[in-house]
Amino acid sequence: MARKNNSMNATTHEAPAPITHWSGNFDKTQAHRPGGLLMAALVQCASERGQSMHEMAEAIGYSYPYLNLLIAGTRRVDQISDDFAQACALYLRVPRMTVLQLAGRIRPQDLFEPDLFHARALEPAMRFVAEDIMWGHLLTAELRASKAETQYCIVKLYEAATGKTLLPMELQARTLAREVHAMKRQLVKRRAALKRTQDSTAN
Repeated sequence: MARKNNSMNATTHEAPAPITHWSGNFDKTQAHRPGGLLMAALVQCASERGQSMHEMAEAIGYSYPYLNLLIAGTRRVDQISDDFAQACALYLRVPRMTVLQLAGRIRPQDLFEPDLFHARALEPAMRFVAEDIMWGHLLTAELRASKAETQYCIVKLYEAATGKTLLPMELQARTLAREVHAMKRQLVKRRAALKRTQDSTAN
């Protein structure tokens, strides 16, 4: 009878709550400390999951003292290792590229072709948005005279809202990775074929 009760009790245990994704918000206090946005994201994510700093460090797989050095600015966040960036990406459940941006190891403009912010590409796109009956009236004089980066953001938001394409398509990182991988495979095959030809000629 006792075994039955234990069995019944076992079946009534609640399943552990699933690990939630990071909301995308930042701990405001931490964001202004030397650790910057990456540490602010980690602290916020830990808070959303009800974890202490020690529990967060354990979940990431790095020691709490190491995280403290990053938070305090004793160790530079923009010099984190690839392994730590990957661990943070897994913890936050975001792409590693996002972690590298938060850490300051790469800048947003590094993801775009060099001439993407050039006025020649943005001016006609901004004019198109300004002449749109539904959206044009939202462009204030301040927005029309804003920096290229801001104008780029406006145009991309317009593209997302309307489904239209006004700026040249950026090279997608995932597509590029596939292309590079395919090229490497072809190169390996060609080298192997060349080696076979050389070996047969030598014999």
